[in-house]
Amino acid sequence: MRLISQGAQYAISAIIAISKHTEDGAVSASHLSKSLNCPTAYLSQVLAKLKEPGILKSQRGLNGGVYLAKSIDQITMMDVIAAIDGTEFFDKCFMGIEGCGHIEPCPFHAFWSVERKKIEKWLQETTFAQVDENMTQKWFDLRLQFSNGAPSFNS
Repeated sequence: MRLISQGAQYAISAIIAISKHTEDGAVSASHLSKSLNCPTAYLSQVLAKLKEPGILKSQRGLNGGVYLAKSIDQITMMDVIAAIDGTEFFDKCFMGIEGCGHIEPCPFHAFWSVERKKIEKWLQETTFAQVDENMTQKWFDLRLQFSNGAPSFNS
């Protein structure tokens, strides 16, 4: 079961990869897409959604691409997920039952209301700096790696 979309997963991975970029400057969507093993056009759309809330900025030209608009200790998991998927997940019934609420709750309503708030709080409080602290270099190296300024994907 996946709680976030593929787009949000790519966005989270892209933020991690961009934050690991060792050189100053922007990273192109095509380089990121290779490191994330996803289509460039799709990743470009995902990255564009991260510009409006001020997570990413972009730079045109020969050395163009995207870069973080603020430090990773100011970007939360919820910032990224909300930018890509919205926040409907935190308002809907666990079972997807229309009309489920306090007046006519489904059998899972009470449990899901409590757990949903815990998940939402964790996502709002967890910054990418904390993610970086908890991510081992081995995990990162197995999935994403920047070599000579260009990201590459390791399987």
